[in-house]
Amino acid sequence: MIRQALKWLWLLGAFLVLLTSLVAYDGKPNSDADLLLGYAMLALSVPLGLVIAAALSLLGRIAYAVSGYIFTTSYVSITVTWLVFFIAGYLQWFKILPWLWRKWNARRVAAARST
Repeated sequence: MIRQALKWLWLLGAFLVLLTSLVAYDGKPNSDADLLLGYAMLALSVPLGLVIAAALSLLGRIAYAVSGYIFTTSYVSITVTWLVFFIAGYLQWFKILPWLWRKWNARRVAAARST
């Protein structure tokens, strides 16, 4: 029951971040809407979000060093960035963590039975 409520709150928060970022985007290539999106989704997907943020930063640096390409903010970039953080956060919190929790509990129960 509590897990379901947390899941729905997380989903609602993630979609509100997307909606707010899309509304806040002012059409400029250096819009700060992506900062709002990045920090909010980082908070929702921590700790895996830190890895993703570092990878996206590295990708940007490599793209600039190799070709001089600079990533700009657009509706598409906001949506794609959100989707990457959303998938990572959802998998982390609602698939991988529960699976690890069940596995840990099963080991603990098995160890208790064997002693």
